[in-house]
Amino acid sequence: MKINPTTSSPGVSTLEKKNLGRIAQIIGPVLDVAFPPGKMPNIYNALVVKGRDTTGQPINVT
Repeated sequence: MKINPTTSSPGVSTLEKKNLGRIAQIIGPVLDVAFPPGKMPNIYNALVVKGRDTTGQPINVT
C-alpha cells in the first residue's frame, strides 16, 4: 500500500507536496508510517491510504 500525504495550504498543489511512504505496522488505532529520508510530511498533513486488501477489494482511507 502507498500513502499519499496531502496538504491544504493555499496556493500549493497537492501534487507538488506529495510524499510517498509505506505502512510499517498497525497496532490498534496507531499507524507507523515510514518515509524516505528528507521526505516526511508536516505533522498535520492528512495521510491518504489507497490500495487493495488480500481479497482484491479496494482500500481508500483518509
